[in-house]
Amino acid sequence: MSNITEYADMGQRDRWLIFMLGALIGAGLLWTIQSKSEPARTEKRRVRESLNLPGMMYDFAVTKKGFYGHFVLHESIETLSDGSKVRTIVTGGRRHYNAEGNELPQEYLLITETYAAGTPLAEEGPVTNYAFSFADCLTIKLRKGYSATDVIDEFGDVATPVADRHDLVTLKLTNWIKSHQAKDWSKLNSLIKELSKKPAVQSVELTKIDWQSEAELIKQNSTK
Repeated sequence: MSNITEYADMGQRDRWLIFMLGALIGAGLLWTIQSKSEPARTEKRRVRESLNLPGMMYDFAVTKKGFYGHFVLHESIETLSDGSKVRTIVTGGRRHYNAEGNELPQEYLLITETYAAGTPLAEEGPVTNYAFSFADCLTIKLRKGYSATDVIDEFGDVATPVADRHDLVTLKLTNWIKSHQAKDWSKLNSLIKELSKKPAVQSVELTKIDWQSEAELIKQNSTK
């Protein structure tokens, strides 16, 4: 009873000081917790922004499942001499946003799945080998004496230099995508062949995605 009586006898100023002290302690604890967790959140955000594939694709690749029943724009199947089959598909890529939160233009991916001889081509797989590339971006090696401005496709797409590599450029197929040609993704190989004939071009290939390294990065940060 004495404690209750003492609290009741406190003045408004004393009660206000106790309240402020408690609020300051709480704010300090909250600031400490947030300060310690902010680096981890920043790192996870950095990892998330560096990924090139939609999250489910890492799951499919790691578990060796086939990519079926999703947004497939093009599909082709090739049987190799050893009886294994290579399934190639084109699909939409990961969503990206600018600093204002607006969605950036759609990316496109080319996925190749290899199945051992006798394995049904189905989601259950298993897929013996996965490879991911950008279907709308090419990596081009230049011949000596040429620059990025020497590489232009018939739709007006112009190559851009690769940092620290004077012999490499990338070509985003932005205008090709906008054209009617992109409705038939089987014509992508024809476009690559035409580009390879240009005097400035030594070699051309779809820009590869190192999905294994990205999957490992996800794994490392999921435990933090």
